[in-house]
Amino acid sequence: MTRPTPPDRSAGFMLVEVVIALAIAALVFGFAFRALSGAFDRLGKDQHSMKALLLAESTLDRVGHDIALDSAESNGSTKDGFSWLVQSAPYTGDPIASSGPLMGYIVRVTVLWKERSNARQVQLTTLRLAYRDRGS
Repeated sequence: MTRPTPPDRSAGFMLVEVVIALAIAALVFGFAFRALSGAFDRLGKDQHSMKALLLAESTLDRVGHDIALDSAESNGSTKDGFSWLVQSAPYTGDPIASSGPLMGYIVRVTVLWKERSNARQVQLTTLRLAYRDRGS
């Protein structure tokens, strides 16, 4: 009489092995998703900061052309949620330079925006020279 041969255990996967493999795959994909979503969030913040800096630079370039240099304040906003404020004041730091044909102005441009519930800002400050008015 011949004995029946036991089934070969190495012929396939057991249910427990498949479940463990799926659990490991789920953990790996979960960590990868978290890392990618954090990277995309930082990328979005960096893009907003870059847009704000470019807006501040271009607004600073407009001062003295279509934004008056001697006005105390000027402000505006963009369609994509940025608002800007230009502040200028006469430079009074050097009394010798203030007697010449040029007058200095301290110009400060501030760009504000919101990221989620956080208020963010970029600020640029420079010194601009302009000819004095003949009446002053």
